[in-house]
Amino acid sequence: MEIDILAFGAHPDDVECAAAGLVLSVTANGGKVVIADLTKGEMGTFGDEFSRQRESAEAARLLGLHNRIQLDMGDGNIENNLENRLEIIKLIRFFRPKIVLANALHDRHPDHKKAAELVSEAAFLSGLKKIETTYEGATQSAYRPQSVYFYVQDYFIEPNFVVDISPYFQQKINIIKAYETQFVSAKDDSLNGNITLLKQIESTNHIFGRAINVAFAEGFTSKRYIGVKNILNLL
Repeated sequence: MEIDILAFGAHPDDVECAAAGLVLSVTANGGKVVIADLTKGEMGTFGDEFSRQRESAEAARLLGLHNRIQLDMGDGNIENNLENRLEIIKLIRFFRPKIVLANALHDRHPDHKKAAELVSEAAFLSGLKKIETTYEGATQSAYRPQSVYFYVQDYFIEPNFVVDISPYFQQKINIIKAYETQFVSAKDDSLNGNITLLKQIESTNHIFGRAINVAFAEGFTSKRYIGVKNILNLL
C-alpha cells in the first residue's frame, strides 16, 4: 500500500486542530491520508475514551480519510521506547506514506513533544533493513518516508513553512466541532480552555495566512532543509 500522508497525533483531535486544512486539501483532490492516534485521549478533562472514539470516527468521515488507526500508548504517559518505536515503524512500513506528519517538537503538553520525537526517530529507523517487523501476519520490508513535518500546535511556534488552507478553513472548524464533548458542550470558560482554543486556532491560521497574502494557512516545522524545484511557484 502507498498513501500520500500518514499523520500521527498524540491524542484524537491533535491532527484536526493543527492540520485538518492540509488533510482536506489532499483528500479533496483524491489523495490518500491515514491518521494514527497514539492514545485514546482518556485523560481529557471532558468526555471519555468512548466518546472520543465516536467523535474521532465522525471526524475521519468528514476528513475523507483512507483509514484511521488508534493505538494505546497511554494518554499522559507516551514514552519514546523500543516497543512504541516498533509500533510506529510497522504502520509506516505498511502504509508507505510519502509524508509523515507529527506533533509539535516544542509544546507545553509533554505528550506532544514526546510523540514528535518518537515519530521522528521511528520514521528514520523504519528505513533500516536490519530492523525486522511483521504486521498483520506479513514480514515487512524497510521503508523511509520522503519527509517528516511537525504541525504547529501553539501560537508561539514559528513555522518553517505555511500551507494555504483558505478554501477548507470552515470545514476544518466544523470537523473540530465533531469533538462535541471537547469543543461544543464543554463547560469551560477559562482562558486556556478548549472552547477558547477554537478562537486561538482561527487567529493563528489567519496570522499565518496573512504572511502569504491568503485568508488562512497552517504552519509546519521541519528538522531539515525543504527543497524547492521552482522558486516562481512560491506564494
